[in-house]
Amino acid sequence: MSAKGKAKEGRARSRRGAASAKKEEAKALRCFPFGGVGEFGKNMMVYAWGRDAVIVDCGATLPEASHHGVDAVAPDISALKEMNLRLHAILLTHGHDDHVGGLPFIWPELRLPIYGLEATLAVVRKKMEHFGHRPQLKQFPKLGRRTRIGPFLVEALPVTHSIMDAASLAIKTPLGIVVHTGDFRFDPTPIDGRATPLHRLAQWGDEGVLLLASDSTNATRQGAAPSERIVGPTLRQVIAGAQGRVFVTTFASNMYRVQQIVDAAHACGRKVAIAGTSLEQTFAAMRDLGRVHVPPGALISLKEATELPREQTLIIATGCQGETRAAMAAIAQGRHPLIKIQSGDLVVFSSSVIPGNERAVARLFDHIYRRGGRVVHAGQVPSLHVSGHAYAHELKMMIQLTRPRYFMPVHGEYRYLVEHRELAVAAGVPFERTVIAENGQSVVVDAQGIRLGDRFRTGALLVDAESLDEIDEVMLRDRRKIAQEGLVTAIVVIAAGEGTLLGPPQLVARGALQAHVQEELLRACAEDLAQHVEQMDRETLLDREAAQEEVRLFVRRWFRKRIGRRPMVLPVVMEV
Repeated sequence: MSAKGKAKEGRARSRRGAASAKKEEAKALRCFPFGGVGEFGKNMMVYAWGRDAVIVDCGATLPEASHHGVDAVAPDISALKEMNLRLHAILLTHGHDDHVGGLPFIWPELRLPIYGLEATLAVVRKKMEHFGHRPQLKQFPKLGRRTRIGPFLVEALPVTHSIMDAASLAIKTPLGIVVHTGDFRFDPTPIDGRATPLHRLAQWGDEGVLLLASDSTNATRQGAAPSERIVGPTLRQVIAGAQGRVFVTTFASNMYRVQQIVDAAHACGRKVAIAGTSLEQTFAAMRDLGRVHVPPGALISLKEATELPREQTLIIATGCQGETRAAMAAIAQGRHPLIKIQSGDLVVFSSSVIPGNERAVARLFDHIYRRGGRVVHAGQVPSLHVSGHAYAHELKMMIQLTRPRYFMPVHGEYRYLVEHRELAVAAGVPFERTVIAENGQSVVVDAQGIRLGDRFRTGALLVDAESLDEIDEVMLRDRRKIAQEGLVTAIVVIAAGEGTLLGPPQLVARGALQAHVQEELLRACAEDLAQHVEQMDRETLLDREAAQEEVRLFVRRWFRKRIGRRPMVLPVVMEV
């Protein structure tokens, strides 16, 4: 065969190979974890059959201390553009920020309809309206009914969690059902009476569950989580023994807990006021839906609370994790315009401390004690809080009910995924039918089994929530430098056309320098800078960019020699 013929045959084989690969791909389920697998937070999974795909959840997480000026961290979805997928919808398991907090930043790029249960969509609607977005929100039908979304049939099964209307999703594909549990637990006596319909999970198992992707948050905790109902009597006992005003802080989204706080306060003869915008909004939304109930006259405003005797009031406040902008922090630090802590007041923390927030919560405790208050928390009285996530026994129960052919743990750091796989094996899933992936590692399920697929680019989208601007690495590096080394603004005014200095330069220090720089040091730098400017030639001074660079270098070197710091310098050369 000629060289030309061989080349033609090679191209034909390549085309046949590509066509065969696409054909095989069309018979496989592919899973793409963009967040929440190998970490806690910013949960996002993409399930694809051929080119057709749906997104499950779109969460965010809190920034780290090194993320200066960052308000939210969402999944980076840039790889989606390269996958050539036909995306049909975003399916939500529930309304916690680690599952829906990324929507305001990611949805504008996708413009997809959003599906969820009633309370979840109410939370999302308010969140999106705050940023000026109006997505198409669609409510899942009642239990047992499925919605066609592209080639998929999707059913939402209500499960108990620490937020109303959490759901596990069944996504029916040609190979079988994918069950994505979301966050769940099996509470036999939930506050609203809506227990998880276990029979429906078993029916999914009878129908044939191809893959179970299950929440791993509490995979290391043995047994089963206590019922949410144990918190109410404990709250009532603690409140009944208080002499002054009572403050209770908890997660703003946990309306089951808020309902029990209201009931306990009413039983103890106290009026209830709410402090914190997020809590007020969620409470109002759930009250409008008839999902929380307040006895007549039990709810008052914060202003009305200041006019009643302290022993007759209870304040529910946001900020149980020590968030500096939350209502509890403002109250504890004496910054709240209406409510103050006084001697004899009690602050109840009906919450757990999220890992990483220990120091912030400890500081909040100190502020409370400085003002004469005292604290009771779940570390002292365990029944002041119960987890909304399944323990090991409940995780095994989910596996035994659904009887999946393949198993993939999600929602948790790597060690939690490993522990959860061990539970699956103990519950009867063969080890070779399980897989552990992390963000950026695809998973393929087909007739041959389950395996790790290709890697894809993923990461974090750092966002300024007020402006909706993405913060790139360069901007973040600058912010870190300002925080670590400080910022100096140097203002130099020269005579237009003459190139002579008009008055002494003005220097202002910001960031880390403020704690180290005294006015005398700034004046000394300004005097030396004035001498340097006067020695510069006229040509340089009349070239604003060149003059600003001279000023920047001089000030930076001056501080390095004097105090050993290399601040970021913002030079401003003005002609007058």
